Amino acid sequence: MADNDETLENAEEKKGGIFENKAILLGIIVVVQVGLAIGLTQFLILPKLGVQNAGMEAAAQTEVAEPEMPEMGVLVNLEDIVVTLVSNPSQPRYLRININVEVPNQIVADVVATRLPQLRDLVIMTLSDKTAAQISTPEGKKGLRDEIFRRLDEKMPEGTLMNVYFSDLVVQ
Repeated sequence: MADNDETLENAEEKKGGIFENKAILLGIIVVVQVGLAIGLTQFLILPKLGVQNAGMEAAAQTEVAEPEMPEMGVLVNLEDIVVTLVSNPSQPRYLRININVEVPNQIVADVVATRLPQLRDLVIMTLSDKTAAQISTPEGKKGLRDEIFRRLDEKMPEGTLMNVYFSDLVVQ
């Protein structure tokens, strides 16, 4: 009979088994709660907000969020140009400028290279009408760049001139 009592006690101890260990029970509870939270979020909350496949869209948004580089053209240098500015005849003022024009492709760059003397002449005539005071301020330089762009654009095939850059500008 004593053996029977011992086997009954051992059976009762083994019966509680997995739920008797508190660490295992706590782990099971945490896993179930995490599963419920994910399930509720995916099936109840996100559809009401209108977000579907949040993980995939977030990855797609990071790809889209990368800044796109603007399309760059080919730069053609018009070489150094030195002109006498409008000034007092006893104290002549000089301007040395180096201008680069940006065009969309190499074909247009070749056209610019063949018309380089005409374009340089146009720039020289534009600069010869200016005074040192007009081009010494940032606003004056921007206005000069815009005027040169406009005048060069008139001589070039339509839409081929993208931008004009000053790489060197010295007033003496």
